[in-house]
Amino acid sequence: MVSNVSGEAVVEPLSTPPKKHQQRIPESVDLSVFEPFNGFTAEMLATIASKSSVERLPPGRRIFNQGDMDGKSVFLLSGQIALIAEGHPAITIKAGSNEALQPVAESRPREVTALARSSVTLMLVATELLYEMTKTTPMVSVRRSQIEEGSKESRSRAARIEWVLNSPLFFRLPSPHVQVLTRRLEEIYVEAGHIVVNEGDEGEYYYVITKGSCVVTRTIKGTDKKSRLAELGIGRGFGEGALIGDMPHSSTVSMLEDGALVRIPKYEFMTLLVTPYIKRVSYEQMLMMQDEGAVLLDVRIHSAFEKMSLRGSINLPLATLWKAASILDKSKEYIVCCDVGKRSTIAAFLMAQQGLNARILEGGLRNLYEQQDEGVVVVPDAGGGIDMENELQHELVKENEPDI
Repeated sequence: MVSNVSGEAVVEPLSTPPKKHQQRIPESVDLSVFEPFNGFTAEMLATIASKSSVERLPPGRRIFNQGDMDGKSVFLLSGQIALIAEGHPAITIKAGSNEALQPVAESRPREVTALARSSVTLMLVATELLYEMTKTTPMVSVRRSQIEEGSKESRSRAARIEWVLNSPLFFRLPSPHVQVLTRRLEEIYVEAGHIVVNEGDEGEYYYVITKGSCVVTRTIKGTDKKSRLAELGIGRGFGEGALIGDMPHSSTVSMLEDGALVRIPKYEFMTLLVTPYIKRVSYEQMLMMQDEGAVLLDVRIHSAFEKMSLRGSINLPLATLWKAASILDKSKEYIVCCDVGKRSTIAAFLMAQQGLNARILEGGLRNLYEQQDEGVVVVPDAGGGIDMENELQHELVKENEPDI
């Protein structure tokens, strides 16, 4: 069974299922719509059909386990499958969707557990057979075929999306997340002067610039004038502050020139991109990690840091971190803290964009202070941390935080 499939999934022990009823693939199944079969000849498809089997499973039945080294490639013909990895929310794959047009979670060992979320029909193909057939025969996937048959721009577009998927933020994701994102990333073309996100509007998408550049501005309080905060070039993402903080955009982002953006809707952004990088640690775990060399970053504004900070912490306000993440030591482990955790979550995501490993102090500093009132002894320093922002001034130009 599955508990809370849509959130933190739990796989309960299952009894050994009875032997599954197997059938040959019905003639109504069009193998040519699946990858890698879309590049096979009719003779090759006939070979696959004769050497594969179909299984029908009820809801809740386990298809394979995380860590399995089985030799079968699984194709979803009908129903829904839940892909579950420890510590991550479940991902649902629906038959007929783009994600279901290739083998389900194909890596070995398996990186996820797959469960039937509804009644499902599966096609099982020996992975070795697929390997031998694809190794000796030139093949063209659906995506490759579209590129070769399309215009020069369509080839460039595919290359840009591939480049996004190979950036540090996407490259370190669990492969099932990448599998889904590969199908769902949408690139849009935008003209110079177009406002992508507007100050005060609710966040709907996370954006990555794939062509052109943007300018970030914010209204100067008490006036109708705009302050220019930053320029963003190819590869820079924006919009995470409003999505993670669940608040309106605090800045406006406009195109400086004609360009293109990859965008991801809020739900998929939070589920597929943010959640894998949100790893929390307790105060006790933080102390142990510090003893082992982890760096504690306090991302609150400096005035709050001066009033109270945890011993050994380094102050790097989110406004500065937004610029400094690219120069931090990637060999270090980082623990990020703030008052309640929202800024820490944004900070951890910004650091993940740069390939940094960051964890979040569970509950934030406010939780520690409340525990102290309840008799749990927590000994913070009164302004006893290090102001790293001053140390970065020779490398960074301090600007207002483009928390968009």
